[in-house]
Parts: sequence; C-alpha cells; structure tokens
Amino acid sequence: MAVTETRPASETGADPGSGRTAPGAVERILGGADHTTLGRMFVLSGLALFCVAIVARLLVGIDAVADNALLGDALAMVSSSARVLGPLSLVGAMTGVLVFLVPLQLGSPAISYPRGVSLAYWTWLLSTIVFAVSVAFDGGVGGADTAAARLGNVSLGAALAALGLAAVCVATTVLTHRPPGMGLAKVPFLAWSALLGSTLWIVTVGSAFAHVVVGQVSRADAPGLAENFVNGILWMTRAPAVYVLVIPVLGVALDVFATATGSRVRQYGIAQGLIGAFAVLSIGVWAQGDDSVNTVVWTAFALLVAVPVLGILGLVGDLVRRGRISYSPALLLSAVSLLFILGAVTSGLVWALTLAGSGTLLGFDVRLLGAAQVTFVAASLLSGTLAAVFHWSTKFWGGRPAAAPSNATALLVVAGGGLLSTAVFVQGLVQRDGEPTANQFFGVLVVAAAALYLLGVLSAAGAVRSASAAAADGGDDEPVGGTLEWVAASPARGDDVPDDLPTVTSPYPLADARDGDAPGEEADR
Repeated sequence: MAVTETRPASETGADPGSGRTAPGAVERILGGADHTTLGRMFVLSGLALFCVAIVARLLVGIDAVADNALLGDALAMVSSSARVLGPLSLVGAMTGVLVFLVPLQLGSPAISYPRGVSLAYWTWLLSTIVFAVSVAFDGGVGGADTAAARLGNVSLGAALAALGLAAVCVATTVLTHRPPGMGLAKVPFLAWSALLGSTLWIVTVGSAFAHVVVGQVSRADAPGLAENFVNGILWMTRAPAVYVLVIPVLGVALDVFATATGSRVRQYGIAQGLIGAFAVLSIGVWAQGDDSVNTVVWTAFALLVAVPVLGILGLVGDLVRRGRISYSPALLLSAVSLLFILGAVTSGLVWALTLAGSGTLLGFDVRLLGAAQVTFVAASLLSGTLAAVFHWSTKFWGGRPAAAPSNATALLVVAGGGLLSTAVFVQGLVQRDGEPTANQFFGVLVVAAAALYLLGVLSAAGAVRSASAAAADGGDDEPVGGTLEWVAASPARGDDVPDDLPTVTSPYPLADARDGDAPGEEADR
C-alpha cells in the first residue's frame, strides 16, 4: 500500500489541475448553509439592527423633551417605524437562536432546507436595512413621501416573508429530524416552543404579507399606505397576535432553569401543554378589525392568556426550589423575560377591561396600551435572546463570556426594558399625552431607557467578544445539561454532531446516560 505525504485535493479544497482555488472566508459566509453559522449571523445582525431602532426611540424621547423641536411632523412616522423595526430585528435575532439550537437539541447535523435558511437570512437582513433607510427619507410606516413609503412597504413585506421562510425550516426540522425514540412528548422545551411559535408565525406573517401586497398593487400613495398599515398590519402589534413573537421565550426559560439548577421538570407534559395553551391564545389572525376586538371572545383570550404564563412561572419556581441554583446573567434574563411577558399580558387585561365597559368602565386610551404591549414583548424578546446566547455561549462562541460585560448586559437590559415598558404603560394609564409637561417627563424616561438599552446591547457585544476570546484560549467548562445539544462540540458546527448519540427514552437523554436511569425512572425525579 502506497503512502503519500500530501493531502488529497478534497481535503485541501482545490484541485491542482482544475485551476480553481478553495473558497475564502467571505465566499463561505455568503454561500454557506451551515445552520450554526447562519444562526450566529441572525443573532448578531438582529442585535445590531435593534440598535438602530433604539436610536430612533432615543430621538423620539429627545423630541418630547424639546417640545417637538427635533422631529417636527416626522415624529409619528419615526415613533411608529421604531415600534416596527425593533420587534422585526429581535424576531430575527430569536430566529437565529432557533436556527442554531433546534437541530442540536434534536441531534441533527443540519436544519431542514439549509439553503432556504440562507435565503431567509440575506433577504431579512437586506430588507430590514432598506426599511430603516426608508425611514430616513420620510417613508417607513406613516411617512409623507410616497416613494419612500412604498419602499418601506415593500421592504417590510420582504422581511416578513423571509422570517416566514425561516419559520418553515425550523418547524420542519422539529417534525422530521428527531432521532429514534424522541416523540414530540420528549422534545426539549426550546424545540417544542420553536415548533409551535414557527407554525403560528407562518400563519400570522402570511396574513400580514397579504395586506402588504394589497397596499402595493393598489398603487396607494403615502396616506393610503399609512391607512393600509393601520387597517391591515397594526393588529400584529397588539393582543393576541403580538404574543406569537415570544412563544420561544417560554422554551428558553424552562431549558435554562432546568440546566442551571440540575433538575428536571417533573410535570413535563403539563409544561408542554402550558406552552401549547399560550400558543393557542396567541392566535390573532381572526382579530384584525376593530369590530373583532370589542367582543366576548377577544376578552376571553386576553384574560385566559395569563394562566399559562403564571403556570410556567410556577414550574420555574419549582425547579429553583428543588435544584442547586447559583446566580448567572442567563438566569436573570430568563426570569425577567417571563415577567416582561406578564407585563404585556397585564396591558392586554387593562385594554380588555376598558373595552368591556365600551370605554366607560375605565377611561384609558387603548392606543397607548397597545404600544405598551409591543414594548413589553420587545423587552422579553431581547432578554430571552440574550439569555439563550449567554446560557449556550460555549456552543455559540466556544467559551463563557467574562463576568463583567455579561453582568452589565443583564442589568442594563433589565433596567432599560423595564423602564421603557413601564413608562409607556403608565403613560397610557394617566392619559397625559397631550400636556407638554407630562410629555417632557415621559420623554426623559424614554431617553434614559433607550440609553440603557443601547449600552446593554453594546455590553452584550463585549460579552460575545470575551466568550470568543475564551474559546481561543482553550474554552471553559460547560454546564452539565440533560438534552442533546450539550453533547455537541464547542463551538458547535452542524457536521460535528456525534453519530453515537444515546437512545432517547426521556426528555433528558444525557441525564439518563449519566444517572443510569431506566426508561420511566426519570418521572420520579
């Protein structure tokens, strides 16, 4: 047998006789379809674009302090566009978490339709950037320039379609890439919530995309597009449809607390059922018009959606009670992300009570309560995304983030999200948005909250950099998890998933392998 000292062409990436060279880093990024790379790019791009939305909110707050001396007639357009751009960016970041982690949790080397995920990422990124540019030219949502408004409408539709495509890939992965023995009843919570959230996201964005098409084919001018947004798309930013965005946050919180406490969720089926109930009560395609909102069914949805949130908080409390818990930024962010969801639900409850009396039971302006809902949801999305990035940091970046930037990130994001959401909610309750002094006071709160948010995201960038540096220095010890993603290499790549995975007999197969449990014994823990 002959032995050669040179690698074959397949390993070096180039055929000496073909004249072709191996693809460089840029070519691999632009043309690659590895789900871990695409997931990281989704996360980082989403956080960067969220900074743009926060800067817009900062300008709105400064304008309120300056008594409308900064933005003038563009105030409403910038404020509305920021409320759209923020969740649009954060949904992209959360999509990155799902694209990265869901295949790993299922022990799959790839995501379904990897080229589709790549197409979804680049379409979402470019269209979201174009939407932000249209805001600068008085377009976005509610702008006065017709050409810029049409550009904003088209880019918004493209971003929604891209996120819908990514959702198809995530949901299909959960349905078709599970290993032997892993039925849906044994799927980890993040993958389970990803399946439910992605499925409902497809339905929700599909309906909103149809209204975007209507606004475009009707060749509406700027006022017509603004009216089309209010009548056909604004329902996505209020209950119940807005809760669809945070369904994966529930899965993140349960998986983070289970791993961090070293405990198992005893009532696994009940936990899955609570996430499922929250998903069902988040279906909002039917509640698009004003007539459908002021109904008994809508009020029931607004009241009942609090039940699964409180139930999941109870399960988290049980994990803390039984486990050996120690503080981490991921734990704080996970817990607060659930509280932010509860804040959004509370805003919806007040809205429902107001409408139950036909505006006479409580005299609040529901428009600001709707703004409070989407602000709470955005705060939950950011907290949940960062909780996942920090908790699974060894998989994302190869090491753990340094304590200083990660702790600073958690505190700043919690403070910024809590302050901004509470300020918008209280402003809706006190009804002083027409008084200059009150506007200036709330403007100061918005400026402070936006500054905290911005510093928090910048601190998160420092934490990610420190985690990557730790990987270069040899990495850190990882948490001892019970689900399959913890058996993957660090930093994770799809093709590094081992072939000899343990047989799945419970929702925690790695914990079973460590503890020597027989099938069914995990139920007693």
